[in-house]
Amino acid sequence: MSQGLISLFIPIVVIILAMITKEIISALVVGILAGGIFLANGNIINGCIIAVEHLVKSAAGEESIYIIMFLFIFGAFGEIMKLSGGIKGFSEIASKYVKTEKGALGSVWLVSIFTFIDCCFHAISSGTIGKVLIEKTKGSRDKLAVIVNITSCLLIILIPFGTTYVGYIVGVINSSLSKVGVNQSAYNLYIRSIPYNFYAIIMILISIGIIFFNMKFDKMVDRINDSKETSQKNVHDHEAHEQCEFEEKAPPRPLNLIFPLIILILTTFFFFWYTGKGKGQGFLGAVMNAEFEKSILISGAVSLVVTTIFYLIQKIPMDEIESHFLIGGNEMMPPIIVLILSWGLSSIIKDLGFTKFIINTIGPQIPIVLIPVMIFLIGCAASYFMGSAWGTWALLMPIAILLAMTTNSSLPLVIGAVLTSGSLGDNASPLGETAILSSTIAEVPLMKHVKTILPYSIISIIISSILFIIFTFLV
Repeated sequence: MSQGLISLFIPIVVIILAMITKEIISALVVGILAGGIFLANGNIINGCIIAVEHLVKSAAGEESIYIIMFLFIFGAFGEIMKLSGGIKGFSEIASKYVKTEKGALGSVWLVSIFTFIDCCFHAISSGTIGKVLIEKTKGSRDKLAVIVNITSCLLIILIPFGTTYVGYIVGVINSSLSKVGVNQSAYNLYIRSIPYNFYAIIMILISIGIIFFNMKFDKMVDRINDSKETSQKNVHDHEAHEQCEFEEKAPPRPLNLIFPLIILILTTFFFFWYTGKGKGQGFLGAVMNAEFEKSILISGAVSLVVTTIFYLIQKIPMDEIESHFLIGGNEMMPPIIVLILSWGLSSIIKDLGFTKFIINTIGPQIPIVLIPVMIFLIGCAASYFMGSAWGTWALLMPIAILLAMTTNSSLPLVIGAVLTSGSLGDNASPLGETAILSSTIAEVPLMKHVKTILPYSIISIIISSILFIIFTFLV
């Protein structure tokens, strides 16, 4: 069996194991060890060493460290806010205006106006507020997880300015264009590709349908519950969610929730500007060229310090703040571990030749009119098995642009196919960052969340595939 075929087989096995056992971490460990052994040509000892090397290498990168640290800090930040009576106070105000589940879920969309800059930032901020309102209205946490998920990666990828995605996407497109000698504006091509981001657009429309028309959502969740496949122990059922005596006695102070979030938003935009100034014209130019991961981590740390001082002035005990800092950070350890393992697995299957195998095997057989839809479907498979939008974009964009240029296909359409297929991994894969965060924040088991959103994803993939075929003849 060739390594290319093995690279396809391993992530499939990981997904199947995760679905069957409901233990995503164990499934990832099995996949990583198996991949390492295959890379070592069957030598178990060397295979284990290679597996660990890939884990360390993928987790030790500067970008990875920023993500890990900022997840821990944001978890701590959310937990500390429980001490202040802010959530209780915000809940009391919101309950005057938000009376239904629709209102609670609609608040996630409203918060998106302020949190669109990054999918993790949006998921944590909107999820924190949405969860308060869902609990108040006795709404569905499953539905909350889906709405937070869709309004994260899938909404942000459509916003062409001031997001963590823009700089990365433009960079990938630009490097891909340079490799084939094409002198076009990468940003302009990205803007023109947005209308062809069919999967994201369709899922956003579906999310609106779920909020206002339910779209058989409750029946689907009931079927998942009845199957007893989600009876796993909830990773959130531990001391972090036990309310301490101080929390119960804290008076309702909505400002104690609103003020930290305002500080977080303001400092985030400030550090986006500060780290990007001099690299672009004006505020927007600076934000477009910001060091996004660094900015979000620093803004989170600054907001945490300012919030701590703000609470200390109100005589909230430092020992309570410190205790909740550790509890909140530890709450984020399951998604952090899953992310590290998924990074390691992505690194291993990349070295096994996953993308080259798919492209070299299927690519030569594709008729010209089917190139955009096949790029889309290959990207969907790659992103789902790897759980990485950014990884899929980096791997497929050079090949897709090369295919588009050699066959005279529409560049914006092909670029849209790559971008929209990559977003599937973050959105619907149990290895995806957005799926992990959304389920964690809403306190829904990860595999249950994935099974809930998957039918809608499949519908969107089918419709998107049809649209890519149609638009091949129109553009």
